[in-house]
Amino acid sequence: MSALTNLHQPNMRENLRKLLHEAWTKLEEQPLESTVPARRAEHLARSMGENRGWAQSLFIWGVARLHAGEAQEAILLLSRALAVYRYLSDDEGQWSCLKAIALAWDHAGDAAQAQKTHSAANSFRRQADYSSRARWLRWFA
Repeated sequence: MSALTNLHQPNMRENLRKLLHEAWTKLEEQPLESTVPARRAEHLARSMGENRGWAQSLFIWGVARLHAGEAQEAILLLSRALAVYRYLSDDEGQWSCLKAIALAWDHAGDAAQAQKTHSAANSFRRQADYSSRARWLRWFA
C-alpha cells in the first residue's frame, strides 16, 4: 500500500501546486472566484500534511470571504492560517493574516479589535516590505 501512496504523492503535490497557483491568481484578479480552488487546496494540503500549502489556502479562502463581506467567516479562516504560519515561523504569512484579520474586524464593526490587530501587524520589522508585496490588499484600499 505504501508503494501506491508513494506513486501518487508527486501527482498530489503537483495538484496542490496548481490549485494554489490558480487560487492566488484569482485572488489577485477576481477574489470571489478564488474560493473554490482555495477550498480544494486546503483539503488536499491538510490531507497531505503540507503545512505551507494549508496556510496559504486558508489565507486565500479567508481573504475571499472578507471580500465577499463575510467578516466573521474570514476571521475564523484567517485565524487558522495565522496559527499555521506561526508554527512555520513565517513572519510574512503572519503579517498578512494579521492585516486581513484587522480589516475583517473593521468590517465587522469592532474598531478596538481592528486597531489592536493592526498594531500587532505593524510590529513586524519588515512590515513595509510585506506591504509592498501584498497585492491582495489593493481590494481593501
